[in-house]
Amino acid sequence: MKKSILITGVSGVGKTSISQRLNKMGYKAYDMDSEPELFSMIDKKTGLPVVNHDNSDIKKVLNMDWICNKEKLVSIIKSEPSQLVFYCGSGSNLDELLYLFDKIVLLTLSPEIIKERLTTRTEHDFGRTAEIQDWIMSWKDDWENKMIEKGALVVNTHGTLEEIANDIIQKIGKS
Repeated sequence: MKKSILITGVSGVGKTSISQRLNKMGYKAYDMDSEPELFSMIDKKTGLPVVNHDNSDIKKVLNMDWICNKEKLVSIIKSEPSQLVFYCGSGSNLDELLYLFDKIVLLTLSPEIIKERLTTRTEHDFGRTAEIQDWIMSWKDDWENKMIEKGALVVNTHGTLEEIANDIIQKIGKS
């Protein structure tokens, strides 16, 4: 039976790194942020895509949503031939997408390490400023608790990528 697993978490917990590690282990894993046209930055007021958004300006960040194209995601899931597939990412409309997945894995990590990772990340610039990091931390615990209430399996990402990936595989097998 084909299974689609969502791996999610706040910025900086390691979704991209885990996606890469799972692929190296022979699993099929998508880094959803890297999939062409799967996500768009949308202006909350106009509903239109934001061009040249500024991830360092808290006022601008608060007026944007990171929206997953549900139809495109459904198409990817339906066309994927692998029996076990991991989809690693998060978005403002995540609640509307949860039903598409057989299981949800929530990656967690201490605020201190998340802030360190965000400050030093190189793949993109979201979360590098202290102001954006403080904003993320202001809603992190509530959001994670809501994901747990929705059945998410919790995996702490303080460890090696191999340990974390193995923990994910073990937890999805047991639940």
